[in-house]
Amino acid sequence: MRRMFKIGITGAALALATVGLSSPAQAASSEIHRGKTGCFSWSWAEGWTTTTVYYRNTCSYESSINIWWQDGSTSRMKKVTAKGGASGSVKNTGDFKRID
Repeated sequence: MRRMFKIGITGAALALATVGLSSPAQAASSEIHRGKTGCFSWSWAEGWTTTTVYYRNTCSYESSINIWWQDGSTSRMKKVTAKGGASGSVKNTGDFKRID
């Protein structure tokens, strides 16, 4: 009985250590990309199935940017309008393409 208990604890510890090494977040790219377009500073990093773009309007007035994603053969664009000093994020499936 005592030997089975030790094997069970060792197996559980090994399983927990393995789970920590193979999480989806680690499988995705950990490189953060940053840039500035007009009034906006922005950053993004690829996720497992989506990409989130974080932005901040650095101007004192309302301004807009277009954020583009590529999902297979489909391009998607999301227009973001933000007041001066505002920040936020936009998430979409696919890979980040560009901001204009």
